[in-house]
Amino acid sequence: MFRERLAPNVSPARASFLLPMPQSLLPRVVWALLALSYLGTLTNAVSASVNNADVRPRAEGSRFVYEARVGLMVAGELDFSFSRSQHEYGFLGQFLTSKRMSEYYTWTGRFAAKGDWIDERPLTESYLVQSESADDDYKVVVMDDTHTQILQGRDSKFEVLPKPVGVDLISALLFTEGCFTGNAVHDGEDSYPIRLRKVSKAKLPRRRGFHSGDVTRCDYDIMTRRGKERRLRVSMAQVDGVWVATEVRIRLTFFPDPVFRLRG
Repeated sequence: MFRERLAPNVSPARASFLLPMPQSLLPRVVWALLALSYLGTLTNAVSASVNNADVRPRAEGSRFVYEARVGLMVAGELDFSFSRSQHEYGFLGQFLTSKRMSEYYTWTGRFAAKGDWIDERPLTESYLVQSESADDDYKVVVMDDTHTQILQGRDSKFEVLPKPVGVDLISALLFTEGCFTGNAVHDGEDSYPIRLRKVSKAKLPRRRGFHSGDVTRCDYDIMTRRGKERRLRVSMAQVDGVWVATEVRIRLTFFPDPVFRLRG
């Protein structure tokens, strides 16, 4: 998934109505504004949640920035704002391809999620991805608690699909305490079987400008949409009171591992 796709007055669970099924073709700028308005609504809901009395103070306004690297090349930057209360959580993020990587491939995306926080585990309620890439053109995926709507191309119509099973992959793999023990993750559109293969203690080597130190290492086997099994290594640690991935590594056999490393 990471490699193949590199997600106050309106309830976020119903925010997909901001992006209704179109009856006619709409200009490109309209879809962009509608998608961004959804992101803004979700951001407001997340910000409002941190004002509740049950918010854990150290989790307020947490921001996590990752450098994406393939071998010696910096591929881009992944940026998250994350908030969590005792019972709810939400995040807003974006990925920007680096100038060097753009010579080969581009992917720009914004994504957001809101859900319940139960027994230190996320349960996704709503999820959105708005992206543009070299091979996918313009795409919007909006998932709520009942279904998913997909817009493939600015001048197309929304397709309605059943809600995928599992937890959205960002919440599951980047913000779950310890390691994710569920059997499926999703990107709002498709579900991917996943298995926690091994849990171990490790230490991220020191690198200037990045998080280092003791981590819980989670090794997963995950199936891609093309039916290929990938190995995924996620290193988790507490940062500012939040369990967060400090490194995500997609294990490849014949090519350099794509790696996301948390700046610190």
